Amino acid sequence: MIDVQLLNDALMTVAFIVGLAIGASALFVAVAALTQRRAGRAGVRQIERLLAAVADQRNSPATK
Repeated sequence: MIDVQLLNDALMTVAFIVGLAIGASALFVAVAALTQRRAGRAGVRQIERLLAAVADQRNSPATK
């Protein structure tokens, strides 16, 4: 018969590893969301700069 303490230790080890896997997954999801959010902001800023440059070119005296 399997010793109860050995079985309990094995169960605790499995639970610990599963907990680590869930924690790592949550961390990866959070990092990915923050990275995507920053990339979106950078893209919006780049578009704003491009539109501002086009507007400046249209309003410059050299083109009139």
